Amino acid sequence: MFWNKNHSEILGLIAGKGDFPVLFAEAAFSVKQPLVVFGIRGFADPRLESLAVETHHLELGALNKLVDLLKKTKVKKVVLAGGIPKREMYNPSFQMDKTAKGFIHDTRNKGDDHILRALQVFLKAKCGVSIVDPRIFLKNTLASKGVMTRRVPTKGEMDDLKFGWRIAKGIGKMDVGQTVVVKDGVVLAVEAIEGTDAAIRRGGQLSKTGAIVVKVSKPKQDLRFDLPCVGNETLESMKAVGAKVIGLETSKTIMLFKEKLIEAANQADLSLVGI
Repeated sequence: MFWNKNHSEILGLIAGKGDFPVLFAEAAFSVKQPLVVFGIRGFADPRLESLAVETHHLELGALNKLVDLLKKTKVKKVVLAGGIPKREMYNPSFQMDKTAKGFIHDTRNKGDDHILRALQVFLKAKCGVSIVDPRIFLKNTLASKGVMTRRVPTKGEMDDLKFGWRIAKGIGKMDVGQTVVVKDGVVLAVEAIEGTDAAIRRGGQLSKTGAIVVKVSKPKQDLRFDLPCVGNETLESMKAVGAKVIGLETSKTIMLFKEKLIEAANQADLSLVGI
């Protein structure tokens, strides 16, 4: 579901970690879209407060409080943006309220897509809230088709991008992850619960240098949830292990602060390729 950016209705933002929520909030602010932020404590960026008409903080796992806040603020449409490391669920200190425990118990498949789809159903039933696609404000930040940097991949690197694409789409069908690391037609790493940056570092350490990274959306993925996203942390992970090329799915991958990201890639002699 796309959001009508000309509508005066308040839009909610459930914000996790990273720059993606800030990028979205800045885009909404620039078109005078009123925004209420529901920030996950310990993850959401403090900069969001200056971009919102109202800000609320809640603990990860406080699903009942989220429902109460959505009802109180009368928000009927929300965007999900920012990461919540899934490994936090396995931290001994992680606590869920009774509502969250029931939600997780009732969601049989614990893959990201299944959990997020179930969350949409849950929020709609409990407080009439719909999750909407964030791209309506972010079209200028999406990956463009072709090479976006000065460095052009070699033929061998392009072959690996095509190979990595097939593998990434394959693991995506199983709701495993969005990123693979390959070299010379060999899979070095597949993203799982550790996340994109850790997968890049793990795969790159195996190749020593010249690894190829591919990040895509999952087949049939509902792009209201968990859009592929790359930023400076991604480039830093690549630089740390000598990876030189990353392929990004065109029109479906958010490039955080795109112009600055491309310039940073140019300075590091990396290739960013929309595929």
